[in-house]
Amino acid sequence: MRVGILLLLLVGNLSGEEPLVALKPAKPVSQIDFRDPVPYGLQPVAYGTSTLTDPVTLLNEQLVQQKRELKFDTEWGYLREVLNQLQLPESSQLMVYSRTALNPRIINPDNPRVVYFNDDVYLGWVPGARSMELASIDPLRGTIFYELDLKASAKPRFVRSDRCLACHAGDSSLRVPGLLVRSFLTDDHGRPISGYSQISHDKPLEKRWGGWYVTGTHGDMLHLGNVFGRETIEEFRTNPALRANLTHVDQFFDTTKYLSPHSDLVAHLVLDHQVHAHNLITRVGMEYQLGLESDARQRLVRYLLFLDEAPLTAPVKGTSGYQDWFARQGKRDSQGRSLKDFDLKTRLFQYRLSYLIYTDGFQKMPAGPRLRILKDFYEFLNADNSTLKADWDVDPQNFPLPERQAILQIVAETLDELPEFWKTTAVSSK
Repeated sequence: MRVGILLLLLVGNLSGEEPLVALKPAKPVSQIDFRDPVPYGLQPVAYGTSTLTDPVTLLNEQLVQQKRELKFDTEWGYLREVLNQLQLPESSQLMVYSRTALNPRIINPDNPRVVYFNDDVYLGWVPGARSMELASIDPLRGTIFYELDLKASAKPRFVRSDRCLACHAGDSSLRVPGLLVRSFLTDDHGRPISGYSQISHDKPLEKRWGGWYVTGTHGDMLHLGNVFGRETIEEFRTNPALRANLTHVDQFFDTTKYLSPHSDLVAHLVLDHQVHAHNLITRVGMEYQLGLESDARQRLVRYLLFLDEAPLTAPVKGTSGYQDWFARQGKRDSQGRSLKDFDLKTRLFQYRLSYLIYTDGFQKMPAGPRLRILKDFYEFLNADNSTLKADWDVDPQNFPLPERQAILQIVAETLDELPEFWKTTAVSSK
C-alpha cells in the first residue's frame, strides 16, 4: 500500500490507524460518539461508487470529452498546467520535508514535497516522483483522492485512488475520508521524531509546522518550522527562536527545483484552518445522510466562527504574495468587506466566519444540516451578551457586536440561497 496519498499532505500514518470501511453502524444512533467510525461505504453516501461532482472529477470529464487538455511542459511536466486548470495559485506553495508522506524515499530536507491549494483542491508534488497527488472536495462524499502520472501522454487522466484511506479515514481526519496536517520535528533525513498528529487553527503556533519550511515574519512568536536534525533540535530547545522569521530557505536546499522559493507563513495559517474545517463539514454531511448523530455539528459551528482560535500575539506577514491573492478572491458587500479580509495582528481574519461557507462543500451539503448551521450562526451573531457567555462560553468583548453585525451584513449580501429569516433581518437593519 502506498502511504497516504497527499496530504499526507501531509503526512501519512504514524498512529497505526487501520483501513476503515465499516459495513454497519458500530452503535445505535443514540450512542454514536464523535470519534466513532462513519460507515461511508453504505448508501446513500456510497463513497467508492457514487457519482462525484468534485473539481478534479469535473476536469477529468472535460478531458475525456476533449473540451479541455493538459499540455506537457518539458521543464515542469504537467505541474504548472494542472495548477492553472484547477486555479491553484503558485503563491500557495508550502514545503514539507517530513518523510511520512507518499514517496518517503525521495522526500527529505534537501528535496521537500510541495503542496498547492485553493478552497476546494489540494495538490502534492515532489521532484523525482512518478506522479502527483490530488485531493478534491466533493459536497456529499468528502475528500476524493487522485493521482496523475507525470510522464508525457497523449491522453493524461486523473486516476482515483482509495488506497490512502488507511491513513486518511482515521482519528486525525475525524473518521471520514479527509485531510491531514501534522507537525513533527524530524532528523536530518526527514524521519519524524516527535510532534502532533492533528493541526488546526486551534493549536498555538509553537506546536505547528514541524517538518515544514516556513517563510515569513512573526515577531516573537515561535513555531517548529525549519528545524530538523537532532543537533539542531537540541539547540532549538535552548534557543526557541532558532530559524524563526526566515524570509528565505535557500540556505537549506536548492529552491530552483521548485516553481517558487517560498513556503508562505500566511498560506500555512489558511491551510491549518481549512483542512480541519473540510473534515468537519464532511463528517456532519455524512452523519446526516446515514442517520447518525454526534456533536459534530456543534463543533463545526464553533470552528467556522473561530471561537477557539489560538490568538496571534504579534503581526505576521508572508513572503510569496499569497495574502494579496487570497484577499482578491473574496466576495464583497456594498461596503467592500469580505470574509476573506485578513487581520494578521491578533487573529487570522478580520471577520470571524469562515469563507468556506461559499464553497460547494458547504453550499451543496444536505439541506437539513446546512440550514441548521446557518441558524446557529444567525443566533450567535444576534445573541445578547448574557447569551454569549451562558450558551457559547464567549466573552462579548472578545467577539464585539460591531464585528457580528458586519458579518451578518456581509453574509446577507454575498451568500447564495440564504434563509429567509437572515435576509429579512438584514434588510431591516440597513
